[in-house]
Amino acid sequence: MTAKVKVIEATANSDFDAIRQVYYVTWQDAYHGLISDDFLAHLSPASWHPERRWQDTLLAVDDKDKIVGVCSFGPARLPDFNGWGELYSIYVLPQFQHTGVGAVMMTRALQRLHEKLDQFYIRVLDNNVSAQKFYQHFGFSVTDQIMEDTTKFGTIRERVMVKQDP
Repeated sequence: MTAKVKVIEATANSDFDAIRQVYYVTWQDAYHGLISDDFLAHLSPASWHPERRWQDTLLAVDDKDKIVGVCSFGPARLPDFNGWGELYSIYVLPQFQHTGVGAVMMTRALQRLHEKLDQFYIRVLDNNVSAQKFYQHFGFSVTDQIMEDTTKFGTIRERVMVKQDP
């Protein structure tokens, strides 16, 4: 991991505008070519509401306390996974990717989830092979379950990945 980046827990006083900006910038970079350019152009930092789940959010901050990564998690939102934990999101600014920041956030999020649950899932773009490989490194398995969300900009296909600990 980059020596000058640390992972902390979000608080009610976290800089939610900076968190929204991490989501926005990362979506624009990571999903270019994976989802419709029209969909990406429709987004703005206001598309995200991280203040709603700050209690289950980790932040990666650099040596100047600038937020460079966000990871949120909690109880399952999908009825089919009642009683499971869900990794809602993990995003790292492009210049901090492939430095271990995401891995540290992922490990900490899974530890927090594991305090209460033994089964977890994540939804990942069906065509985002690199993200699927990242999650497989943490013990997630690809399933056949596909979720489609039809928008005016096209259909977004997500695959459910699961992790079940003994």
